[in-house]
Amino acid sequence: MFFKMFLRSFFIQAGWNYERFQNIGFAFCLLPVLEKAYPDREKLKAAVSRHLQLVNTQPFMASFVLGNVASLEEQAAARPDPEAALKSMPGVKQALATSFASIGDRIFWGRLKPMTAQICLLVWAAGGFYGWLFTGLDTPVSFGLLLAGPLLGIVFYSSFAVYWRWRGLKAGYACGGHASCGLDASDWSGLIRRLSAAGFLMSVAIALLSFGMLAAIDLPARQDSGGLLLKIGLPLTVLALHRITRAFGRSVFFAAGLILAVSVVLVSVFKVKIF
Repeated sequence: MFFKMFLRSFFIQAGWNYERFQNIGFAFCLLPVLEKAYPDREKLKAAVSRHLQLVNTQPFMASFVLGNVASLEEQAAARPDPEAALKSMPGVKQALATSFASIGDRIFWGRLKPMTAQICLLVWAAGGFYGWLFTGLDTPVSFGLLLAGPLLGIVFYSSFAVYWRWRGLKAGYACGGHASCGLDASDWSGLIRRLSAAGFLMSVAIALLSFGMLAAIDLPARQDSGGLLLKIGLPLTVLALHRITRAFGRSVFFAAGLILAVSVVLVSVFKVKIF
């Protein structure tokens, strides 16, 4: 049963629509449990209809909601009046869908997705392909290396998605019936912080690598160590300032405004020639 729901969860977005979002996919994922819980055809129809109402959450984290609802349906089916036993289900379902949508968006869309591109660039650089930085570079590169960068990023991203799909089903089923079910399955805020730190470190590595290679090409011709240090220091300062402002609860727009203000002062007042 779990394995069937797990496989079906990969298609939860297949029936996405503007009216009720993931309702078709959610009912499709839940169908193996409903068929087992309600052998009677009429009761099965009523159960499927319950889950064709509006539902929307982060697709990779939807398993937490599916596991919870599956447990609720099985508990209700064992009682004389399933409808009365499921009065709390819509509220529990909505609360979990909203909570895991927020958590999943921050983990997958906000952290892991940008990291796939960072991993790709780092793999290419480690393998000796610098065409992503020097667009006019005419150097033969193996087809395997070109594929290795994006494939490793995809594997990294997918491993998180597959893991939480499966673990979410088990965790949700184990504590079915509670509006906070699965929210203690991990230290979500800690995981988000660690992913943020990892993404920042990869950004620093890419910046150092890029400016280091540019310097290696440009330095013999110019021999301007002061200008070189300024060019390397500026992007690193911007990255550090972004992290500092976020750590103090300031927005990205605050960081951008601060960077712009400092840049204007440096150029107009102190006459710093950045480029």
